[in-house]
Amino acid sequence: MAWIRTFDESEATGRLADVYAELKKTPLAGGRVPNIMKCMGLRPEALMGVWRLNMAITFGASTLGRRREEMIATAVSALNRCHY
Repeated sequence: MAWIRTFDESEATGRLADVYAELKKTPLAGGRVPNIMKCMGLRPEALMGVWRLNMAITFGASTLGRRREEMIATAVSALNRCHY
């Protein structure tokens, strides 16, 4: 359970709803807003900035290719017992 107020997709309005819609369009999100991003709902612009930074440094910033990057991210998450 989060200690920080999170905003479900169904309760997002205004700029937050716009940001959520943009996040859901990206392949990494899988058509939903990741829970870790929902905790930044109070500051939609900060949320968008963190999302863009994450996308820029996590995927496409290397010569490994998307498939290998995804495999590494999955292995690291499993080792850390992170369900993301």
